[in-house]
This record gives sequence, structure tokens and C-alpha cells, in this order.
Amino acid sequence: MIWKPKSPAAQVQQIVFPQVHLKGPRITMRPPAQEDWPQWLEVRTRNKNHIQPFEPKWAKNALTQDFYQRRIERQAYQWTVGRANAFLIFKSDENRLIGGMNINNICRGAAQFASLGYWIDEEFEGQGYMAEALQATLAYCFTELKLHRVNASCLPRNVRSKNSLLKAGFKEEGFAEKYLEINGVWEDHDLFGLPRETWESRS
Repeated sequence: MIWKPKSPAAQVQQIVFPQVHLKGPRITMRPPAQEDWPQWLEVRTRNKNHIQPFEPKWAKNALTQDFYQRRIERQAYQWTVGRANAFLIFKSDENRLIGGMNINNICRGAAQFASLGYWIDEEFEGQGYMAEALQATLAYCFTELKLHRVNASCLPRNVRSKNSLLKAGFKEEGFAEKYLEINGVWEDHDLFGLPRETWESRS
């Protein structure tokens, strides 16, 4: 089955996520909703220069409500068919959107792995919020999704992301040349992995 965007009238009926909430000491994570649009627009607009260099190239309409609508429709579809789970990260005491976490490329069969992608508001970097989000996500991956392994990658120059992964228990396992297209350029990436056994021993 191939995902196809619905008409604007149909989208409202089609966007259905499961009621999954992940929690850390100071954060709550849940699937995106249509009513998150104003916060999403504000934080992504304010962080454009901070986030864009580390993501796939933004479309010209990347900050429009129509783009957001189609984005969460696609994410709901991917969740339904078991390919990916998308979360937004909120600062619990203010219900303030501060980032996002995606569990991508869920692979079943003999593999049982997925890969993580994430971003955070520059205002909240270096304060442990992403560490909380990673721990909550890993617990969900291993206990609820029953994955055996979680992978991640980052640009070699993204030292903050690399340190976050290492602190979460990931091991740097290799280097991939021209691995992902980031902001319009095929970029090299450092590769990281975390098997369930290592996570359980740390937990």
C-alpha cells in the first residue's frame, strides 16, 4: 500500500494516531496533533538557522500550515503500517513544544531494528532535555516495540549530537561516506548502535 495525500476535507478524518505518551522527569512525548500547528510554526521558524543545516533540505513551503497538515498525515500513515513512530517533545511544566523524535525505518523479521532522528529547540540545548527524550524513546523501543537494536547517525561535526548518543549508551560503530542527503548535500555520517542487551545492562 502506497501513501497518498488526501484532500484537505478528508485529511481531518484520516489523521489518527495511537494514544501513546512517553515521560521523563521534565518532558512529555506524544504523537503530533493538528492543534500543535501554532507552536510547531513558532519553534521551527525561530530555529530555522539552527536546525536546517542538520536536516534534509527544507521545501519552500516547509513552514506553511498545508505542509504541516500533510506531514502529520504521512506520519500517521507510517505509524499505522508500522514503518515509523513520530513524537513531539514538550516541556511538561509549560506544555511547551521544544523538539521532535522520530523512530524511523522500523524493520521486522530477523532484523528487529529502527533508527532515530531528532531535533531540539536551541534554547533548550545542553540542559539534559534530549537525554531524557532519548531514554524515554529507548525504553519504548525495547519494551513496547520489542526491537532488538536501535541505530542512529550524525554528521561528524555535530559534536553535541554525538555526545548525546554516547551518553545514552550508543556505541560508535563506523563511518558511512555520503550517507544521507542533508540540506541538499550528500554528507558523511558517523554511525552508532545500541542493542537491547547493552541497554538492559545499563538500565
